[in-house]
Amino acid sequence: MSKGTILYVGNFKLPDGGASANRVVSNGKIFASLGYKVVFLGVSDDHFDGIRPADFSSGAFSFIAFEESYPSTNAQWLRHMISVRNIKAVAAVCDDLRSIFLYNAPFSLLVAVKTAFKRTRIIYDCTEWNPYSDGNIIKRKIKTLDESLIRRRAGKTSDGIIVISKRMLSQYGDSAVLIPPLVDIEDPIWHSEPIPHEGFELCFAGDINGSKECLDSIVRAVSSVNGAVLKVIGVEEELFRKKYPKEVFSSEKVIFTGRLSHAETIAHVLSTDCYIFIRRSDLRNNAGFPTKFSEAFTAGVPIITTDVSDISDYMTPERGIVLDSTDPEAITAAIKKVMYRPKRKRSLDDTFDFRKYINLSQNKLYCFFNQ
Repeated sequence: MSKGTILYVGNFKLPDGGASANRVVSNGKIFASLGYKVVFLGVSDDHFDGIRPADFSSGAFSFIAFEESYPSTNAQWLRHMISVRNIKAVAAVCDDLRSIFLYNAPFSLLVAVKTAFKRTRIIYDCTEWNPYSDGNIIKRKIKTLDESLIRRRAGKTSDGIIVISKRMLSQYGDSAVLIPPLVDIEDPIWHSEPIPHEGFELCFAGDINGSKECLDSIVRAVSSVNGAVLKVIGVEEELFRKKYPKEVFSSEKVIFTGRLSHAETIAHVLSTDCYIFIRRSDLRNNAGFPTKFSEAFTAGVPIITTDVSDISDYMTPERGIVLDSTDPEAITAAIKKVMYRPKRKRSLDDTFDFRKYINLSQNKLYCFFNQ
């Protein structure tokens, strides 16, 4: 018998449209395993009014889902930041609504939902403190203010908060539970056939929007190592050359695949000789936690990365190299070290499997729902 319904709301594109979708689906599997019915309200790039159904399955789980149109104009964005119309529409068809989870919602929407649903527990899922935004000066100022409010007041305004790193946990204290990016190792995508490749292949998967990634430093480092090839997933070569016009590299050394499905990406990660991503140590990167790390760690492949967030809590010398610098010279040295070390037998690692977090979540949800 169901313990009630959890409605999960946010700017995620289901079923696997990036790290945000993977985050909420894995958390949804935890809550479903605990006996809750999980309903999602995500977004779509299609333009339409109101909501529409978008049910999906992931592994052995099937979910009820709805989606709304992703805002594209300033007026739509302002409405999106305060309107609870679509949330109310989905809530109206939920049996025994127990809680609404807001994934990285603007602080204004958190307040609006708290006001509109006074008898429902409102839980905030926070995975980033990002004060940066593209657009005009007004939009940038709004984003900066919103990040400050989320960081300082989301824990006190919500009825509980899920965070993704120890840095956030220290900020929000007793009102928070730490859940890193999780996976489902029983999902068929983790048991795909290897993809053959030539040379010593390094793999990067992500995008270069914003200021998180140092892909230019990786490209420069790989270009200087004989026998090394870099596969870049999620980025078009044209976009890279436009963003980094001074970088010189061979198309045989750096292969851009463009955007792939999550299943295709995981297949490449499972097959690569080394997974690599380099990020600067700053507030945004240390407060967040890279989904790409948990996926590469699960795949059991060697990893080269920088010391950001909680990565050092999981890494050992056998699993890869953690750098304290983003300099291409340091990356080059790390690549050569991994390239010439003896290969170890690989197997899936269940450290980030969602099943490891079921008991932790059960205890914290009890506190959230029974305060």
